[in-house]
Amino acid sequence: MDFVQYKCPCCGSALTFSPKSQKLSCKSCNNTYDLTALQQYMDDEQTPDQQTIHWEYQKEDESAKRTADGRYICPSCGAEIEADEDKVSTICPYCDNVVVINETVSGKFQPDYIIPFQVTGDTAKQMLESFCKGKRLLPKNFRNKSYLKNLKGYYVPYWLFDCDAYANMSFQGTKIKTWSDGDYDYVDTSFYLIRRTGNMSFYHLPVDGSTKMEDETTESIEPFDYKGLKEFQPEYLAGYETDKYDVSADSAEKRAKERLCRSAEDVLYSTIHGYNTVSTKRQVISSKRGKVSYALLPVWLFETVYHGENYQFAINGQTGKMVGELPVDRSAFWKYLFGITGIGTILFSILGILLFGGVF
Repeated sequence: MDFVQYKCPCCGSALTFSPKSQKLSCKSCNNTYDLTALQQYMDDEQTPDQQTIHWEYQKEDESAKRTADGRYICPSCGAEIEADEDKVSTICPYCDNVVVINETVSGKFQPDYIIPFQVTGDTAKQMLESFCKGKRLLPKNFRNKSYLKNLKGYYVPYWLFDCDAYANMSFQGTKIKTWSDGDYDYVDTSFYLIRRTGNMSFYHLPVDGSTKMEDETTESIEPFDYKGLKEFQPEYLAGYETDKYDVSADSAEKRAKERLCRSAEDVLYSTIHGYNTVSTKRQVISSKRGKVSYALLPVWLFETVYHGENYQFAINGQTGKMVGELPVDRSAFWKYLFGITGIGTILFSILGILLFGGVF
């Protein structure tokens, strides 16, 4: 027979079974543990984090395939439909689904969706100008507004991840009591194993598909309102620059999983109340019905290089949310700093004269 030694989750000392309480007790910290609760704790300690999350890019399934006689097959209902060769999309007369049929634009870089620009170029310039107004430490070209010519409208490629997820997580919570008897201060910390499970659906979790845009920038201008999603048509691109994705859907999965797991943890964590501290112990997440879509989303982008460093400032082309970092004129910074220091010295001198009759 194998000998099993149970250790206290709080202090690590050996536990002994108490016939009186029918629980395991620790002689070092005086904590007691229910057998079922301790077994759950040990199971959690031995079970590693698991993430079985999968997505499938279903673009080819959503595009219409051409038959030998020049017709197209609706991917939704399977009916044969007629359309001109120069058509980008049409509506199936049998199921009313929008069908992408233009083979010349249905390759791997053909987007599924697009959100058209809502913020105009003039509005974007006014927003950037207002943001820069009053900031004395910007380089000289910001003062004559020549920087505004570098503000351009881009359709940025995004991968949109959908799935239904099941999350099973455990957390460690503590409740802390402190008191004093006049001679000593006491701290009593109780530890709790907290379990939470939940089903949740993720709709269009976005991941930037371009290496030209910093993930921190693109994620900061979220969210986009997906009610504005349109079936892609090239007419929306007129007047704006558009980059093809250079980050594949497979490569973007890692970031999508990170964002999904963090969101699931935040949701379950938000249901825990009444503890002084809460920390995550174990995370098991699985998914089903995973699907990936390719979309172009609107961004007004200002980029500049100053002293060898790149700076990006972005405006959500749909909602107007702004985020970014602007350069600082170093010479102006030191002039401003020394100016404040000089004023401070004068003020302290005047204060010294008034209070002490001299300069200190």
